[in-house]
Amino acid sequence: MTNTLKYLSTILLAVALIGCQSDSSEDTNTQQQNSQQSNPMAQMQQSAPDVDVSDEEAATFADAAMNAQQVQMQAQKQMMGIIQDEGLDIQTYQKIAQSKQMGQGDSTQFSDSEMEKFDAATSSIQELQTEIRDSVTKAIEDAGMEMQRFQDISRAAQQDSALQMQIQQQIQKKMGGQMQQQPTSPQNQ
Repeated sequence: MTNTLKYLSTILLAVALIGCQSDSSEDTNTQQQNSQQSNPMAQMQQSAPDVDVSDEEAATFADAAMNAQQVQMQAQKQMMGIIQDEGLDIQTYQKIAQSKQMGQGDSTQFSDSEMEKFDAATSSIQELQTEIRDSVTKAIEDAGMEMQRFQDISRAAQQDSALQMQIQQQIQKKMGGQMQQQPTSPQNQ
């Protein structure tokens, strides 16, 4: 059950990031890179629509969310690779991004070399953002849901515990089905 809650939290965070990315092209990279240290969900909770979701639509949403989460995980790996390819570690990149976000972009705590690497990585990541958004949208639509409806349900689920449970149940069903489809090892037989 706790794994399902963690999985749902990850999915909802990914959805929140998707929503935030489409709202502001300037802050896209900072929000993506600092997702573990900030709470972009709070922004989305303010405008959660009141939606009715059937079990069938919740199942479609669960498929779409799981697809989107896979795309987001792959994108995160790509972004981490870009940062590392530029010669920065993830923590340094995040510290610089936080510093810039707080208006301390010219801080002397980072070397000129680190700042150049940060700028190069940020530029590459920003180029990747459009591709990521398109891939997430395609993953959601391939599951049979329109992006706007997906975002509406995501926002509503942030405030509606009954809807969260409905979605969790669908994810559990799907994850249970996936686990049953996996071959069992000789130890489990």
